Amino acid sequence: MKEIESRIWRWGIGLVVVMYATTALLFVWRTPPWQAPDEPAHFNYVRHVAETGLPPVLTADCYDQAYLDELKATHFPPDKPIDSICYEAHQPPLYYALAAPVYRLAVWVGVNPLYAVRLFSAFLGLGVIFMTWRLAVLVFPSEPLIPLAAAGLSATLPMHVAMLSVVNNDGLAELVLTANVWYALRVLRAPVVQRRAWVAQGLLLACALLTKTTAYVALPLVVGALFWAYRRHDRRVRYESLGLVLVSALVLAAPWFVRNAVVYGNGDITGLARHDAIVVGQPRTAEWVAELGVARTLKRLVFTTFHSFWGQFGWMAAPLPSNVYSLLWALTLLAVVGLLLYARFGVPRPAFPESVWVLLAWMSLTVGGFLWYNLTFVQHQGRYLFPALPAVALFTVLGWREWIAPRYQWLALGLVLWWLWWLAVWSAWVILPGLG
Repeated sequence: MKEIESRIWRWGIGLVVVMYATTALLFVWRTPPWQAPDEPAHFNYVRHVAETGLPPVLTADCYDQAYLDELKATHFPPDKPIDSICYEAHQPPLYYALAAPVYRLAVWVGVNPLYAVRLFSAFLGLGVIFMTWRLAVLVFPSEPLIPLAAAGLSATLPMHVAMLSVVNNDGLAELVLTANVWYALRVLRAPVVQRRAWVAQGLLLACALLTKTTAYVALPLVVGALFWAYRRHDRRVRYESLGLVLVSALVLAAPWFVRNAVVYGNGDITGLARHDAIVVGQPRTAEWVAELGVARTLKRLVFTTFHSFWGQFGWMAAPLPSNVYSLLWALTLLAVVGLLLYARFGVPRPAFPESVWVLLAWMSLTVGGFLWYNLTFVQHQGRYLFPALPAVALFTVLGWREWIAPRYQWLALGLVLWWLWWLAVWSAWVILPGLG
């Protein structure tokens, strides 16, 4: 029986990897240059690190709303340079430091560095899919269907694959955040006193702090998981575990925060205050509320976020057909109601219930950060929920499964994932090239 299960794991995750790889390569190839949110700014950051060996400094001339609107309206014509677009210069440096050698190698061999760095991003996305599977296996170790379907949803969600296949730090942020949660759940499951594990957790946490602010939710998740894991140990063990994790993380991350405080001043250790000050002209929520009212603003928030979570490509200019969104609304409703039924009646339960609370906290913190950001800026983009996609995918699959008889679950969920994969392929092949 275990041999059969092992084969299911291997063949299943292999198929998921193939599905992801085909769509990711299509998005890398078919997405016109710069037709992804903020890609020019991320690319210029990579180029700066590759050419100078240092992270850039965010300055007032990095953001020109009028010029950016012109570029988007004219689909980034080749005669319009993008060199001045550098408003992502405040981002933590880890992704760009890893991508810089890829850029230099591409230039050396005469390959377009944009597509080379896109391939690097897509490769990191493969790690996201694998860690999603490993995390779900940890929660549901005896059910091959749930982890494979969760990884499959992450690998076929059109907008997710599209964002993993362009130049940005989203994929690395998702990867290190998922790795942090996975490692913390391992400690939560077997809370033995093991100092090497605490240091390793601290190193993973440092990677999150040096990748993207959306990955900073790893900090409360890891601290909460460790505190819960060692609640039955004496106080010394609890504080020693937290101390080693935090010290290990800060030893690596502190130089970046100190550098920002020196460069930007006023205790701006993340550079976000400088970023908010220079993005003059970016739509503000208060302006929308004054013009449209609260109800219409909230309606746009819900519908635009939903559409762009599943697929609204380019700079939000290329949506999916409306009838596709209708079907996606139905699938989402089935997942939500099914998950409520599972929470009330579902069996079997996860191997250790504490993990469910960690996943729910992960989702809540990510959604809370998204809503908090939208209190100031109009950023109704579903991609900002992707940092918690492993948890979202896991709960979505659980919800869908509640509606399916056991003998048909593999077939039904497989058909849903096949349809999403086809939708992703069609989006990359048909929709995105039209933006060029």
